[in-house]
Amino acid sequence: MQLIHSDIEAWARVWKSKPSASFVFYYCGLRATLLYRISHALWENRVPLLPGMLFRLNITLHGLDVPPCTPIGPGLYIPHPVGTVLSAERIGANVTFISSITVGMRGEAEFPVIEDGVFVGAGARILGKVHVGADAKIGANAVVLKDVPAGATAVGVPARILGNSAQKVAA
Repeated sequence: MQLIHSDIEAWARVWKSKPSASFVFYYCGLRATLLYRISHALWENRVPLLPGMLFRLNITLHGLDVPPCTPIGPGLYIPHPVGTVLSAERIGANVTFISSITVGMRGEAEFPVIEDGVFVGAGARILGKVHVGADAKIGANAVVLKDVPAGATAVGVPARILGNSAQKVAA
């Protein structure tokens, strides 16, 4: 329940309003997040069938593809869930995914780790065994194939770090 409360608070921070249950009715992204939270809790408690059914329902209703086994910290914000796939080793707290994002494997069953406070722009791809450090920003449509340091901004295809050319994320 604490995770759900923190997700609602994340929405309230973004929209500069008081948290309320009505957010669930107004915002598709929040409904999708809550459905993921329920499927994840059921998966953690080893409830058979239901996590997978809710996972598929979430894809059908909201276009959000997050396997129930993916651990995600509190304060998740996904305003536009359609076309978003989040298959990560771990996703930290207070992470924002804007729209049509893919986080997943690249050839082998190795998945990204996304730390706390990361912002991921629309259409971005984070693929393979990469680490995105705390408070990093991934630009719209960037393709991240290498680690992104904490606090850095990665843009482009393949993604590169803005500012310091010695720290490239290029493939």
